[in-house]
Amino acid sequence: MAKRTFSKFRSRWWAFCKIERHLKTGRCCNTQSLAADLEVDARTVRRYLEFMRDDLGAPIIFDRASQSYKFSHTTWSMPNVHLSLEEIQSLAVAVKSITPTVPAPFARPLESLLAKLLDALPEDDRTEIRRAQKQIVFLPVPVSSKGSAWLGPLLEAIRGEMTVDMVYFALSRDQETQRRFDPYHLRYFMGTWYVVGYDHLTKLWPVFNLARIRKLTVTEDFYRPRSFDPDTFFKNSFGISVGGTPQKVSIKLTGWNAKTAGERIWPPGFVYKTVGPEEGILTGLIANSADLDLWIASCQGDAEIIAQP
Repeated sequence: MAKRTFSKFRSRWWAFCKIERHLKTGRCCNTQSLAADLEVDARTVRRYLEFMRDDLGAPIIFDRASQSYKFSHTTWSMPNVHLSLEEIQSLAVAVKSITPTVPAPFARPLESLLAKLLDALPEDDRTEIRRAQKQIVFLPVPVSSKGSAWLGPLLEAIRGEMTVDMVYFALSRDQETQRRFDPYHLRYFMGTWYVVGYDHLTKLWPVFNLARIRKLTVTEDFYRPRSFDPDTFFKNSFGISVGGTPQKVSIKLTGWNAKTAGERIWPPGFVYKTVGPEEGILTGLIANSADLDLWIASCQGDAEIIAQP
């Protein structure tokens, strides 16, 4: 499909923005000066001014003493979210960095948003931003989860507060189970997507691995929202495992893990302290050690629990 262009809209919109900037600076703005600056004729300038005043509510007045247009007050601004070139550039780089790992329900709208923002910019600015995208490269961690196909239906259910029916493979029982639950929160951890929901069978709040969902249907039943705060729910968690009484744990890091520990962002409540050239202690409160044990196993001997409940 051919790319949609908004050149006519863009030229007009940026003409309105340029007129706004000129009027706010208090500089002399008459029909002739604005026409020369915008590279249009005087009749077009008058149409622009009338549209801004009558349709956008701009407080434009004509000062006969100075024979120029002015704002009666400078508190008015264009009905638009004003983004600086630096802000759009940062967004463009961020979109490029996360696109390889973000599933389609998130990636496509992000790319569409960026395309619209760039299309509303002058050609030189668009070229500068595209150049910045090539200058900064992120190497993402490969996504290992196969459950991202369920993100779309789950997002629909969360937004609409609708109950979900699903067939879920329970790894602990090595069998498929029929579940009916109310989804509240999606969470990405170490290459896998999870969903937290209120389970109608157990009356609990389990954390389901999307890769283990075999079948999922968004019902037409609306659920009554219950109190749920993800920050509170996952407090004292090293990832996605929850439950239990928070206890202090200390982990000795050595080798490469110790050298790079100061560069990492640890879960809330965890603090790292260097005790030697290639040794340090990571301490924090944890309620469930399942994710911590998995992480330590992946450290290839460079991490060891030295104090735990």
